[in-house]
Amino acid sequence: MKPSLMIVVILVLATGPLCGGAAQQPPPTPAEEQPEVLTRGPVHEAFAGPVGLEAQAGLLVPTQPPANIVENPPAEKPTGGQFVWVPGYWAWDSERNSYIWVSGCWRAPPPGMYWVPGYWARVPEGWEWVAGFWTPAAGGQQIEYLPAPPALAEVEPPYAPLSPDKIWVPPCWYWQRGRYTLRPGYWVAAQAGWVWVPSHYVWTPRGYVFVAGHWDYSLDQRGVLFAPVYFPRHVYERPGFSYSASIVIDIGGLQFGLFTYPRYCHYYFGDYYDDIYIGIGIYPWFECERRHTWYDPIYQHRRWDFRRSDPLWETHQRNDYDLRRENRDLRPPRTYREMETRLPGLSEPQRRSLQIGRPLSDVVASKTGPLKFGQVNDNARGKIAAQATDVHKFTEQRSRWESPAAGHKTAQPPAKPEAPVMKPGGNRKPAKSEVPVMKPGGNREPTAPPTERKAVAAPPREVNITRGEKVNIPKPPITGRRGGPGKGPPSRPSGR
Repeated sequence: MKPSLMIVVILVLATGPLCGGAAQQPPPTPAEEQPEVLTRGPVHEAFAGPVGLEAQAGLLVPTQPPANIVENPPAEKPTGGQFVWVPGYWAWDSERNSYIWVSGCWRAPPPGMYWVPGYWARVPEGWEWVAGFWTPAAGGQQIEYLPAPPALAEVEPPYAPLSPDKIWVPPCWYWQRGRYTLRPGYWVAAQAGWVWVPSHYVWTPRGYVFVAGHWDYSLDQRGVLFAPVYFPRHVYERPGFSYSASIVIDIGGLQFGLFTYPRYCHYYFGDYYDDIYIGIGIYPWFECERRHTWYDPIYQHRRWDFRRSDPLWETHQRNDYDLRRENRDLRPPRTYREMETRLPGLSEPQRRSLQIGRPLSDVVASKTGPLKFGQVNDNARGKIAAQATDVHKFTEQRSRWESPAAGHKTAQPPAKPEAPVMKPGGNRKPAKSEVPVMKPGGNREPTAPPTERKAVAAPPREVNITRGEKVNIPKPPITGRRGGPGKGPPSRPSGR
């Protein structure tokens, strides 16, 4: 009996965790349980966004967003006092049926403008996105909430530009003396390095906010955009958890292909080539030329920028989209991990087309981009982090002053929350009003027949107000310096 007992003991020890005296390493944690850096998703709304041309409610989702993640600002920032850190926020991902984190960004704010961040508002049907916006600092710490503007009947240019250096700006309703007056569309002289963002309206639970037209920097001069991240719940709920963005999205790549989610008031980048995204409401950016429910200032500026070097730039945009739509192998990677797997062994042109993101350390070390970088010491990083906290507080204050209890309750019947695969809403538009129309200056050529306008967004959650209401707000934490990098912005178009 004793020999057999000894054999049993030896077998147990041989299969134990300390075989040979060396500790065995456990298998790696499954990827689904780790933070996932994404090479697709929404562009931070403070960095760039489309301009809505139709009054519409925000994106409606069924789940409350988590508490904000504590972000540690990167240790390197673009040189220049105009750059500020704009903290990140939660964005809804319809495919995951959950939230992803839109990382904060370094941003040179538009000169003379301050930032009012977007937020998720609690409504009876779920949670609704209320878009952020830039507004003139010269207006003081006050925002005016207005009744719903009338629908725009025609947004296309009535004739071709008299000069190739002109960009079409769509019409807009202006609130004057208690009523809306139409400002017709016009051609603005394009400016190298500057993008004209036309006047438009943003819906809020308290009313519509008029966003004045303004010059903004071209994308390559705006700052540094970081990749969004998916965090498993157990990661961001860990006590003391913080995150520091480190993967930079290639701005050059953005300028050659963006997508637009009009209802969410966001640009998207990366692989959104499947037909399913059209059903959700995410369109390739060149669709703005056909649908006319939003205006794309970046697209208009890029088309002008390529007028000489690539006269067929717009055609190439559509062809590139069609190729990637039909061939999945040509589509960009969806995660940073996938990108690193696909890049080895590729030719340099292939690598450039797929390398959507790079570590910030590589961007700083390359010294080939339009921006220069400097180190941020611990003291400065602490102040930046404190300002980020102020931005989150400002966002919470905005949600309170714009809540129905603070202003007016919505009158529209409740909408259904968005499902994982979302469908666009109906075609209802605000009724037209009989209002005076400003007469455009100069003689115009005959108006071309308008193309059919296809409404794709859900109708707005109307607000019961009949006159403007001005609200005093706290001091905004983020304000753009006049002038910024290099010379100041061009002068405003006459009378705009």
